[in-house]
Amino acid sequence: MKNKPHHYRFTDLTKGTDENGYGFNPIEFSISTNGKGWVSLYDVEDLEHVLCIDTPYVAEAKQTDTTRRLGLNDGQQLLSTSYEQRELEMQIVFYGLNQQDTSLAYDALQRFLVSRTPYWICFDKWPQRMYYVKATQLEQTHMTDMGFVSKVTFQDQIGLSRSIGTTADWGNAVIGFGNNQPVDTPQYSFNTNHFTVKNLSDVRIDPERRGHQFKMTLKGNSGGELKVTNKTTKESISREKAFNGTFELNGVNPLLDGKGDLLNTDYGVITLQKGDNEFEVENFNGTISFDFPMWWLS
Repeated sequence: MKNKPHHYRFTDLTKGTDENGYGFNPIEFSISTNGKGWVSLYDVEDLEHVLCIDTPYVAEAKQTDTTRRLGLNDGQQLLSTSYEQRELEMQIVFYGLNQQDTSLAYDALQRFLVSRTPYWICFDKWPQRMYYVKATQLEQTHMTDMGFVSKVTFQDQIGLSRSIGTTADWGNAVIGFGNNQPVDTPQYSFNTNHFTVKNLSDVRIDPERRGHQFKMTLKGNSGGELKVTNKTTKESISREKAFNGTFELNGVNPLLDGKGDLLNTDYGVITLQKGDNEFEVENFNGTISFDFPMWWLS
């Protein structure tokens, strides 16, 4: 990655002003098609001197409820609720040499951000979280022969932010400001039959109804009648037959050593409510681990 431009209170004229003459502190942002491999604004040679000066501080959550009227009852009954798409905005500036330089920079910015398909974006001003977006508008709010100011509008497809990593790489990607981080680092791998799984999201982790990424992996052996229960949500999954290997619940799909195992289970599903989830494991010896991303309103 190239050297990042920074704001300096005092400019050393002997070193020029290419990277230390800005009157503000630029904000880095990166995009990714899969949430794993990232390309920073500063990685693109054609975007040199194209700088981000403002990004969303706290994104506003938009909630939609589905209700129905029951007989002559007053009001209506809540059936379901979901978070809707929302708009996110950032401000971009460019300082160039001439009109051609300005035109090429704006073209490069469009090429970097505009896509037919959504992608993930993250900002260093609001770290450890990413948004699944499409750029819907690049508005030239001010343009001269020497540069431009542009407002970029994104449509957040999901309406929630997601942790850049999952609990499998907790210390590197999830811990951060505003992420409901407790004083003690949570544990997501256990070798006991009773433990607590913390969901630090602002929403329930629900792979069945919401399609959330969730893996529960048991490595070890069972003599039969395996049962994993989330006592907090009253949900469980059971497997009748004995095994020695790896049993995994990937979303709603049970696997044994990588092969489909649904018919050997009771078709159970596990979700995680916000906060603490008390688990009990019966008839199993080994290690059980949980791998899922966090989801936040902001």
